[in-house]
Amino acid sequence: MRKQAFALLTLFLCLAPVSAYAEQKVWRLGFLTPGYRDSGISSRITALAELQAYGFVEGKNLVVDARHAEGLAERLPELARELAQLQPDVMIAVSNPAIRAARQAAPDTPVVMGFAGEDPVAGGLVSSMARPGGMVTGMALLAERSDPKRVELMAQAVPEAKRIALLASRYADEDRIGRARQFATALGIDLTVARAQNSADYDAVFTDIAKAGAAALVVGSSPVFFRDAEDLAARAVNVGIPILCEWREMAERGCTFSYGPDGQSMSRTIGRYVARLFRGERPSDLPIEQPHKFDFTINLRAAKVLGLAIPPTLIARADEVIE
Repeated sequence: MRKQAFALLTLFLCLAPVSAYAEQKVWRLGFLTPGYRDSGISSRITALAELQAYGFVEGKNLVVDARHAEGLAERLPELARELAQLQPDVMIAVSNPAIRAARQAAPDTPVVMGFAGEDPVAGGLVSSMARPGGMVTGMALLAERSDPKRVELMAQAVPEAKRIALLASRYADEDRIGRARQFATALGIDLTVARAQNSADYDAVFTDIAKAGAAALVVGSSPVFFRDAEDLAARAVNVGIPILCEWREMAERGCTFSYGPDGQSMSRTIGRYVARLFRGERPSDLPIEQPHKFDFTINLRAAKVLGLAIPPTLIARADEVIE
């Protein structure tokens, strides 16, 4: 009789809903980004909604502690230490510098890459994509593959362009910049690279772009650039050149074009990673994912301001056209 009761109890525990498991404790989630407090709100909402579907509800059994470097990436180690003192169960870190800071401050805490812009294997963050082997897992954006595609799209949008500028984060890996420059050279384009850490650098950046005679601007991956989309778009208009940004929302906010992954899908994936780690899975066993869907958006209103006639073949390739 006792054996039967034990078997029934075991079966009940195995079939218990996730929410019952989640309510056993209050979970703590750290969030670290070089970006700004007022950006990425929709991504946060999507990730939390995904966590709620797994039974982890902010204000009920989930506490979220966020730290934003406000465009000053040198603050990331300090902010990571602050989060580590709060003893989170899991930390989300956005960008390679944030991932490194989180790993150093809390080496025993699982870290979910909110995304890694550069190759996490080459950067020493994980052992492999299939088996990370340590305390880090999550999403790898691999921006070095997206930058050449943005250069290609801009070259097709402005076929007469012989020189295109690439705005890159000050922390972007040199190999990534080199790949974009090599790709541009194969297209017969001179790629002028400008680096910026935050908006304090933009005056000098756009002065240099104008002096270089660039016919267009491609914006690389950066949480800071995402937040500053309107500013960057307005500055590009001031110097009379089209601008191709990363996220769809950046085209909605004034960029002439955007090409990048589906941000909402990525946020849902990140939420699922956190839920799995909360439930006891090991980060070393969770393969790193890459975005599967990329969107190309054209802002015809922004193009019209510049007097830019976009080839019909390029418009036909767009996932979305803003008129």
